[in-house]
Amino acid sequence: MRYRREVRQDVQAELSAHFEDELKECASDEEKEQKAERLIAGFGNVKLLAVLLRRAKKRCRPLWQTMVARTFQTVGVLIVCFVIYVVWFLTGKPVVTVDYIAELNRIVRPTADDSQNAAPLYHKAAKAYEELPDDIVILLHTRYKQATAEQKPLINKWLADNKEILDLVIAGTQKPYYWQKYEEGGGVEGMMSIPMPHLTEFRRLAYALRWRAQLHAEQGRYEEAFDDLKSCYRLGRHLKDGPFLIEQLVGFSIERTATEALLHIFCEHEIDLVRLTKLQQDFEEMLADEDFTVDFEAEKLSLFDEIQRSFTGSHYLGEGHIIPKHIYELYPMVQVIESLSADSQSISPAKKQEPSWVSKFISDVRYEIYELGDLIYEAGSFVKKNCYILFLHPNKQETFQAAQKFYDYWERMKVKTPGQIQTEAIDIEEVHKKVIAGNVLLELLAPALARCVELSHLNECDVKSLIAIIALLRYEKRSGHYPDDLQELTSAGYLKELPMDPYSDKPLIYKRTDDNFLLYSVGPNFTDDGGESGKDTKGRVRKWRNNGDTVFWPVPKLQIKQ
Repeated sequence: MRYRREVRQDVQAELSAHFEDELKECASDEEKEQKAERLIAGFGNVKLLAVLLRRAKKRCRPLWQTMVARTFQTVGVLIVCFVIYVVWFLTGKPVVTVDYIAELNRIVRPTADDSQNAAPLYHKAAKAYEELPDDIVILLHTRYKQATAEQKPLINKWLADNKEILDLVIAGTQKPYYWQKYEEGGGVEGMMSIPMPHLTEFRRLAYALRWRAQLHAEQGRYEEAFDDLKSCYRLGRHLKDGPFLIEQLVGFSIERTATEALLHIFCEHEIDLVRLTKLQQDFEEMLADEDFTVDFEAEKLSLFDEIQRSFTGSHYLGEGHIIPKHIYELYPMVQVIESLSADSQSISPAKKQEPSWVSKFISDVRYEIYELGDLIYEAGSFVKKNCYILFLHPNKQETFQAAQKFYDYWERMKVKTPGQIQTEAIDIEEVHKKVIAGNVLLELLAPALARCVELSHLNECDVKSLIAIIALLRYEKRSGHYPDDLQELTSAGYLKELPMDPYSDKPLIYKRTDDNFLLYSVGPNFTDDGGESGKDTKGRVRKWRNNGDTVFWPVPKLQIKQ
């Protein structure tokens, strides 16, 4: 009957009693045998009887037993379906349909001959910088004013011995274009595996140009010093034209290296009017077609490439689902292990007391509770995240649309200055989070672009403040005094446009003093602090700090670290 043992025993007892009642009037065994055969023959189909009995027993079950049985059956079916779904989900494979690296190379390659490309010259120079002596590396990162009298001849000799390296850089800066061919780094990550070679060496090349320029200036060779710093600026501009954000940020840094070195030369040396005029003309010519906004195209293509590698292809069950294994491989695998000392302070043995068994017990219990709480929280987060990925995560097409929306938003935001964002009360970080919310892949890979956009505006302000300072120095050379306001510079033809403050969307604040002038931005706190520079936690003057103004002139003196 394929039913419970108690039921089988009940049915057996009933059948036995029925046979005993029918056979008890038979006199002989032969008569009993014949009657038993007639009873069995008249009983009908035994299997059908068993089925009917089983159905009857089921109909006679209590309601609670029926509900329990149906519940277990439903749960069993759901578990089987879940296992099948998970196996199907976890065994998904990506479908790579677009070669985004080829698309990137097509975008970055201008319609120009290879002879117009500065990249081969830069890479050749950087290759020679890969194995610099440690003492030279330290000196290159040391500012000129912080170097000792013994260090300057050492770096001067090294620069003279390696003149051909800087000649390669200068030759590269004369080229109109900079591009390189991007290739995978040998992994399976697609665009994420593209190596970024020589960026560190490029910065060292810029530092070498800065050093040589300041040595030239100390010797009174100002044209050579300015040529080196203009080459340094062009190097930064070339890198800034690169498609990846990391290249653009290095380009910003190198441009800032050149402008800051020029300001220090102006402070320490008396530059004649002719040289100042030529320098300003050269910088205005370089800035005529310079685009200071950041470019997100390579980052967008890289994200698109990762989306196609993180999802399965479209199928009859939907537009492709995410591949958890690939997502987990993207998480940083570095774990920081912190060793905590049991005694954080030095306590003398006479004063140090052993804790009582009560305090030890309380401490152990508290520790176990904390551990249990952390374990429960992590388990809950793990279950929540994985259930979301399995059942609710946006599909491939929805992720593509969210990524496009993300970059469309930043294309609109990148032209807005910090002052405009402040005035319009735009919480760009909140919008950033809202666009990518609920998408594990985008939350993991979408870059934090707010700071990059801000840096592009600060970079533009740096170089345009430099041009304004040169114009002010020229004005003083010719008239014997500084103007009352910046508007006089444009009226007299010393300046084509006023330098704008990205934090106020007004011209930089200019104040004429007794024998000098003050030029500054209100800085990230959006408040005019009267030209009081922002400082770090150690009291050192730092540009673009949110606790004061950013002063371009007079140039703050460097804190010399012995």
